[in-house]
Amino acid sequence: MVKMSGKEWWKDEAPPEGYYFVEAKRGREFLIRMLSGADIVNTIQKFAKDHDIKIGKIHAAFMGGLQPARYLVWAPDSKDPDNWAHEVVAELHNLSMILSMSGIIQPNTRGGTDPVVKIHFVTGGGWDCPTVGGHLATGSLVKGICEVYITELLGLEIIHKAGVEDWFNKV
Repeated sequence: MVKMSGKEWWKDEAPPEGYYFVEAKRGREFLIRMLSGADIVNTIQKFAKDHDIKIGKIHAAFMGGLQPARYLVWAPDSKDPDNWAHEVVAELHNLSMILSMSGIIQPNTRGGTDPVVKIHFVTGGGWDCPTVGGHLATGSLVKGICEVYITELLGLEIIHKAGVEDWFNKV
């Protein structure tokens, strides 16, 4: 195990028995409630900006439904076959129930000032709805009520400020 500074955080690899870590502390904790028509990603991004949350974890307390559910899925990149991280947007238009959701609020490392929200989710559960998952995309709208628990994380900002370019986006 290795506790490291920001410049050591994103090394290419650790020995098989090792890992890198940074210790964080919990800050404020929130429960936010969104109603039908709310775009989950955009609403959480606005909430984080309004409450000056630099880094936080997102976990759902009570999840309602989505209609539509927009999400990113891995797909072959015809222009660059070595691009294993290529994603495209898929849409599920049938009413679905959110089964699981977690994510992160992080600083914008690409020149913007708004925080970046990344959410992994699984949805399904309807009689005419498959179970799917991926990265939740903007345009995923709440159907009913969705309550989400957000925990602010403190002490991770030093990694970003230490000069490790785009460290959050490598995860």
